[in-house]
Amino acid sequence: MRGSHSFRPHERLRTSGDYLRVKKAGKRAKTRHFVVNFVANDLPHHRLGMVVQKRYYDSVRRNRIKRCLREWFRIHKGEIPPPGKDIVVIARAGAQHLSSDDVVLELRQIFSYVGGRNL
Repeated sequence: MRGSHSFRPHERLRTSGDYLRVKKAGKRAKTRHFVVNFVANDLPHHRLGMVVQKRYYDSVRRNRIKRCLREWFRIHKGEIPPPGKDIVVIARAGAQHLSSDDVVLELRQIFSYVGGRNL
């Protein structure tokens, strides 16, 4: 059995319909390098989707940003307050310069604040 720190296929947003639902019905929070949209999903777990646009980054930088985001989610998904949420993280300019620890600090700000408001 896999540990709780895995990123399993059912924890990923896959369809464009899921992304659209999160954008239209969800709440939005911003940091300097990320925009995060999220909405409750009626599931017992959170799901993650990422948007890293080609026009801003080459493939190496896009993949590095996505690796950092997956690592954040894999390790810190237990800290995101229930109920289960669909989360879409959109990278903004400058995200390619962040370390994994910087990504964690920025996204932790959002979800600790969200948790304080019981969203």
